[in-house]
Amino acid sequence: MAGVKGRSGGARVGAGMKRRDPKAAWLAGEKPGPKRVPKVTAVTDDASVKAPSYLTAEELVVWKDLAPHALAEKTLTDRTVMAFATLCRNIVILRKLEAAPLTCAGPDHRGMLARVEMGWTRFRLVPDGKPVIDDAAPVDEWAEFDQPLQVIKGGKS
Repeated sequence: MAGVKGRSGGARVGAGMKRRDPKAAWLAGEKPGPKRVPKVTAVTDDASVKAPSYLTAEELVVWKDLAPHALAEKTLTDRTVMAFATLCRNIVILRKLEAAPLTCAGPDHRGMLARVEMGWTRFRLVPDGKPVIDDAAPVDEWAEFDQPLQVIKGGKS
């Protein structure tokens, strides 16, 4: 009975609106937004993060120049020492490529420049225009109202 309303066998497969991407459904207000997971950062001081012993003298100079800034940004921890050492090595290699007239602005130089810039941003050593969010506990401006009410007996007569 094709053509009779209500007896056509149901909706066609794939008909209707397409499903939204579950990760982006919160943009339309369908689901709550992504939950912010607090970052767990190790509290480190200058003495606890040391340069690896395998760095050369040139790489150590770069380490000593950049390590205080990375420590201030809290991006240099015990877990990121190897990546920071790699950044220092890449900076030394980049300087050598820039000094040689035949390799300056060549493909090797451009590739190493991209790696160094990625390392700069990874350790937040260059400004990126974004405000630094402090993960301190937010101050509850309504905390004074959390206490139970005190009933004053008597009052004005």
